[in-house]
Amino acid sequence: PALIASICDDRGMMGQLTQFVINTTLRHQTQWQAAGLDVTVGINLSAKTANDSRFATQVAQACELWGIAPDRLLFELTEDSIVRNEQATIECMHALRNIGCELSIDDFGTGYSSFAYLRQFPVHELKIDRVFVQNLVTERGDQQIVKALIDLTHAFNLRSLAEGVDNPAAVHLLRQFGCDRVQGFLYAKALPPEGFAD
Repeated sequence: PALIASICDDRGMMGQLTQFVINTTLRHQTQWQAAGLDVTVGINLSAKTANDSRFATQVAQACELWGIAPDRLLFELTEDSIVRNEQATIECMHALRNIGCELSIDDFGTGYSSFAYLRQFPVHELKIDRVFVQNLVTERGDQQIVKALIDLTHAFNLRSLAEGVDNPAAVHLLRQFGCDRVQGFLYAKALPPEGFAD
């Protein structure tokens, strides 16, 4: 009963889970920094969390507690989570950016893509969805889409990141297209904190 009461507060289970993820991330970052690894970690945000006016303050407090600069956190939102409550999400994103966090739109190109978002939202990065990247080497249409998305990203002075990269040939093409960053199984699958440090 005590556990249930602590989880089911006014923010609900998702808020508690988000707090746990942030504090766990910051704890690992202190360990990595002590080992000489200064990295930024991406954290996915739910639509509910992105609408919480208190969230940026809680992030700032957690960063201060753990001694980690807020720019070492990159919060990722999907397009569909953004449009659920656009005004509240914009306010939350501005608050996160104001404290120094980085922001990314995840799975870009598969949801409610709109140029208006690129003007309105204070993001640093667009993540090109893996659906366009997984067959990049063999599908001319995917190559055209990815190149156009990278160009669009740069036109708005944002970083481009391609998800789902699993072979060197795709990296070669993405480099030719001017993609800024890649992630995928070519480099590593999900790892425990100790494995990542190694």
